[in-house]
Amino acid sequence: MIARSQIRWEKSKEQVWLEMETRMESKPDAKTIRMYKPMLRIAVAAGIALLAGLSALVQFYTKTIEVPAGQHAEIYLPDNSMVKLNAHSELSYKPLLWKFSRSLKFEGEAFFDVMKGKQFEVISGKGKTVVLGTTFNIYSRNNDYQVTCISGKVKVVEKRGRQEAILNPGDQADLNEEGGLIVKIESDTEQILSWLDNKLSFTSAPLSKVLEEIGRQYNVLIDTRPEIDYIYTGTFSKESSVENVLNLVCRPFDLKITRKSDNEYTITGNNQKAIN
Repeated sequence: MIARSQIRWEKSKEQVWLEMETRMESKPDAKTIRMYKPMLRIAVAAGIALLAGLSALVQFYTKTIEVPAGQHAEIYLPDNSMVKLNAHSELSYKPLLWKFSRSLKFEGEAFFDVMKGKQFEVISGKGKTVVLGTTFNIYSRNNDYQVTCISGKVKVVEKRGRQEAILNPGDQADLNEEGGLIVKIESDTEQILSWLDNKLSFTSAPLSKVLEEIGRQYNVLIDTRPEIDYIYTGTFSKESSVENVLNLVCRPFDLKITRKSDNEYTITGNNQKAIN
């Protein structure tokens, strides 16, 4: 009786087994998911931290070149623009951002030979110089800011951005005490660039500035107290010793030179005593 009995299945055995196998293969392992979720969160957090770190590195990494007194240096920027730095000068820029922003900070004196490309900015304490591709000289020390265009065109902007001037080859812009720009046409570029040939050249310059530059180029301390109020014009080579240079400068004014140590001198009038 049992043998003759039949149970009607809505699905065949083959269909049932196929569905069971399909469910077994597609059903996720709950334990495995619970085990990997924390690791996934850690990996995502680590990736975010890495990206943040890389972003900070790109944004803040700065390369600084300092040239001490008594030395000159020649450097090349990431775009092959060349900068010749005079004694006691400092330049800084962000190498990882250079392709996006050709901008650098500078104090001292330098000659720039800029490759053509995106806007190139030199930011100093008293002003900003903007170019595309040109050669120019910048003198930025204390309250003095002077830009001389050698080739191409140069835009000079005073610190507050209220005044600006476009310079052509031979033009020179000076920032006066009131913060205004004074442009001189056809300046003596040969004299301005004389430092590139290890020469010091001055025209109607305050003697205090001349002695300050001598001290910078020879890495010596020159004490001129009380203040010596003279105007000097002359040119001499840095190949001469500092003693010879000081004699050339001081002799016309009948000034006395006293050597206090290997790298320290005092300049006084003949009727004055050296300060010890």
